[in-house]
Amino acid sequence: MLPARCRCKRRDARLAAQYLALALVNAGVARADDSPPISQQCAGERVFIDSCLPCHQSGSGSGLDLSAPGTLARRALTAAQVVRDRTMPPWLPSSAGPPLRHSRALNGVDRAALLAWLESGARSANSVVPSETATEIPAVLTVRFGEGWSLSADPGLSVRSFALTPLVAQPLLIGGFELVADAPGVVHGVSLLWDQLGYGVRLDASDITPGYEAVGDIGLHASGSAGAISRLSPRLILPRGYAIEIPRSAALVVEAHAQGRGKVESPAATIRFLAASADARIVHPYSFSRVRPAVLTAAGDAIGVSVRAGSRVKSIEVLAVDMWGATTRLLTIPAWNEQFSEPWFFDQPIALCEGTRLEVRSTANPAAELLPLDTHAAAMSEPTVVVLVADSCASDAQ
Repeated sequence: MLPARCRCKRRDARLAAQYLALALVNAGVARADDSPPISQQCAGERVFIDSCLPCHQSGSGSGLDLSAPGTLARRALTAAQVVRDRTMPPWLPSSAGPPLRHSRALNGVDRAALLAWLESGARSANSVVPSETATEIPAVLTVRFGEGWSLSADPGLSVRSFALTPLVAQPLLIGGFELVADAPGVVHGVSLLWDQLGYGVRLDASDITPGYEAVGDIGLHASGSAGAISRLSPRLILPRGYAIEIPRSAALVVEAHAQGRGKVESPAATIRFLAASADARIVHPYSFSRVRPAVLTAAGDAIGVSVRAGSRVKSIEVLAVDMWGATTRLLTIPAWNEQFSEPWFFDQPIALCEGTRLEVRSTANPAAELLPLDTHAAAMSEPTVVVLVADSCASDAQ
């Protein structure tokens, strides 16, 4: 018989092994059937519903519907791979700037839970419910663009602009707008500009085909000054209490970016302009580029930023420099990808002083510079940025 001291040591070792095994099971490290524990399975499915499903359901802008359990199960390992290499969920900004609304960036815990769930076959735990759908906002104006534009089957991005005739007899405030594409996934980005001088209309009329093959800038005003939407964010809703003003009798210039998918398709779509609250503060667009910064003519609150750039750009940094040289980093994108571009809004408005200079710095993508400089690449070779700024409350009260 073993001495009592040895028996105690063996008992302690067995207990320690049991506790370790239990801890490993609870952590999802060891399981007899190689599936994650129920708690982690619920967490992984919840991350999928919150961070993936908004872009991957029926009618979504991505064009890839993963809402059916059978479809997701067949694609689960592929989905896990793009999550592992951080291609998905798409989110370009880093955490170096101010916090942004509706971030899809995953922390380590959520990424691990999502990967475990996908790699186990994306089996439903039947313990979660889909996230609530967005509240319906009435449309005050609806327009169509892209009629007659036929996109070739060749892969790659194409840009085309359309000028629509004057729409409103009186100034109209909108709180946002949404894109409803005839073929979801074909149009991956739309930026807007209100043209009060008619330049866009003349450019459109001079081209015998629908629209014209150029970006939608008018003079020093960059496309996107009236907002931008993408297939990642097909519905732009300004933060509560802010609005964009549609000028009276202005023409709408729509700059559309579309991508060939192996067959001839129509990128035609509808834009629904959504109502604004009655007491909304009007936001003013400041557009600028690397060689032409913008200067605020009055103190204001920056609420959001959008960027237009092509594959020849590698990194982007948007800065606000006040009159005393103090610099505020508004947005930092270390690895730019045009297909994941979208408008970004700050969690809280960023107060900027009168005289603040808005500028953008960027680096070039050496790999992309080896590709031919076609019309699209030439137009997008330098970043163009639009920052939406509302007059400060103090200015409004005066």
